[in-house]
Amino acid sequence: MNHGPCSLRIGIDARTTLSPKTGDRTYTLNLVRALAQIDAENEYFLLLDRAPPPGLLPEALNFHPLVIPTFWGRWWTMVQVPLVARRARMDVLHVQYIAPPWGGTRVVTAIHDVSFAVLPETFPLKDRLLLNFFIPLSASSAAKVITLSASSKRDLIERYGIAPEKIVITPCGVDETMRRVEDPQVVAAVLRRYGITPPFILSVGLLQPRKNLPRVVDAFARLHERRPDLPQRLVVAGRVGWGVESLRERVRARRLEDAVHFVGYVADEDLPALYSAADLFVYPSLYEGFGLPPLEAMACGTPVVTSNVSSIPEVVGDAALTVNPLDVEAIAGAMEQILTDTALRQMLTARGLERARGFTWEKTARLTLDVYREVAKQRPSSP
Repeated sequence: MNHGPCSLRIGIDARTTLSPKTGDRTYTLNLVRALAQIDAENEYFLLLDRAPPPGLLPEALNFHPLVIPTFWGRWWTMVQVPLVARRARMDVLHVQYIAPPWGGTRVVTAIHDVSFAVLPETFPLKDRLLLNFFIPLSASSAAKVITLSASSKRDLIERYGIAPEKIVITPCGVDETMRRVEDPQVVAAVLRRYGITPPFILSVGLLQPRKNLPRVVDAFARLHERRPDLPQRLVVAGRVGWGVESLRERVRARRLEDAVHFVGYVADEDLPALYSAADLFVYPSLYEGFGLPPLEAMACGTPVVTSNVSSIPEVVGDAALTVNPLDVEAIAGAMEQILTDTALRQMLTARGLERARGFTWEKTARLTLDVYREVAKQRPSSP
């Protein structure tokens, strides 16, 4: 294995690439693929707890999947990874959220958001306790902290006192496959696969309290009470997280069982057609470290209603209608505006397409590679 004098040996915790679609999976998978496109000089070790399926990860000669079987569960990052990093003489180790406190390898930790601290009531207790304990330690011990937005950087500084110069913002990109699907047969096939009948309003994301879906249901009910002539149903797509039963109860209480369709997990390759077929995308999340779904919807030409809090305004700019996520009437009003105003809809579509073009995974990868190079110049931490 050639290890030239100018090249680095970089380890990346890539376990989330083997998970169902989540924000962490999207970030890691697209980051390593983009790094493979722009960097043929450095060597990368993609740390996994099981073998990846063929074709998932880059097959470039300088990218090496490294399977580390899990013996200690969640202590994989704390114990096994630093041992492997030291034996492999890695110059930089890039982990997600929780950094190993020892090992002698320079560490970059990605902390995408601190939603567990901002909205603790939306997290299971065990996750809250774990993150509240480890995140401050990880941020303190890491050579650099990567986050996805200025909003998240402010949160990290205010809550944990991290020096601003230690935090680097590397915004997410939009996958190149996230483009408007113009072929009606392709769109129709995807809609049939999930049992969706147009026209519809779409919401996409992990089903959990932070996504604010009960208020989406309330706003949808209010919209139909006010405008019974509007034919759109509400389609909710996403893997089941937690707190879902209260959401289903809300649908039953509003007598919307026939108007709200839960389709579950949607495969990555089907999302562009689903976005493209929707009349409107609604995403009034209570908090996001970045908020990729609104950007994906805009890349597919779909008008967006989303939140005016946390990172979302800096992501969508003036290309979406932003509302107070706690205001059901505001959510309903914004949906009504888009569904009934053709000129507004066309304007948001044009602005959204233009806005989304500014976010690429190549940019994310170049910013991240700059962090690796800077960290590699620092003195190693003590074992």
